[in-house]
Amino acid sequence: MRVPGGRTGLYAAVFIAAFILFAYLLLTYTRRVDGVSMTPTFQTGDMVVVEPVNINDVHVGNIIVYDGVCSATGEAVIHRVVEIDDGLLFTKGDNAETNPLTDQALGIATQPIKQSCLVGRVVFVIPYIELIASLPYGLNYLLAIVLLLVVLYSEFGRGKPSADSAVS
Repeated sequence: MRVPGGRTGLYAAVFIAAFILFAYLLLTYTRRVDGVSMTPTFQTGDMVVVEPVNINDVHVGNIIVYDGVCSATGEAVIHRVVEIDDGLLFTKGDNAETNPLTDQALGIATQPIKQSCLVGRVVFVIPYIELIASLPYGLNYLLAIVLLLVVLYSEFGRGKPSADSAVS
């Protein structure tokens, strides 16, 4: 497809700028799902998109991400809010086998979740996308480059149709 008016360079620059912005937002507002504690809601390799939120806007049933001093391992945890008491959140994984009790009772969280530990609320999930990252080192980058080149070629690589190929 040829961009009308010969603005290919401008469209390519906008595409690259959008791609860089997307990459920044991807690193800032996403988390990878590891483990089985949220099965069947999430699977290992899913990527969740997180919005920053005030703790007062979180409700029972919301899925949140917390880390810092509230996580026993110091790593981010993605679990569902099951109780709110005095503005503090109590969380639990959806998998009843691995998480029969709240995170606080199981020692997954060192304390009830407070604002300083709250990363945000999960707004949607992109299933299995993070599995690409688990491919052998280099292969995941090669796959991403090939896909990018295919997209760029399909958009900008074909020249103008010749007069011989025009149908009368």
